[in-house]
Amino acid sequence: MKSYWLNIPVKDVQASKAFFSGIGLETRDGQDPEQLASVHMGSMVFCLFRNDVLSSFIQAPISDTSTGNEMIVSFDLSTKEEVDTLCEKIEEHGGKVLAGPSVMNGYYGCLFTDLDGHKYNVIVM
Repeated sequence: MKSYWLNIPVKDVQASKAFFSGIGLETRDGQDPEQLASVHMGSMVFCLFRNDVLSSFIQAPISDTSTGNEMIVSFDLSTKEEVDTLCEKIEEHGGKVLAGPSVMNGYYGCLFTDLDGHKYNVIVM
């Protein structure tokens, strides 16, 4: 295997791209910016696909994040201050901090959702 990435369904690719850019992550447009963009965190990449495009590809409906989640994306930052700053940016750009920033399970971090309700866990390791 050479590499891997996550494909995340979103209602509005450009709004989601703006959210992730706003919280400090590198983003890039795909071939059709209304259907696809990518977010880069270190060597990790995840793709933001418009809901109907991803649903068509997987031949299944997209899960409703208001009633459940299939996964959580986790990543680490270097300092508590970076987590605190990230939490401020999340709320400023339309996301929601669900827990933290605080010590949880022995790690300083936070739990948040993006514009579409997907959950992310950030900790200092």
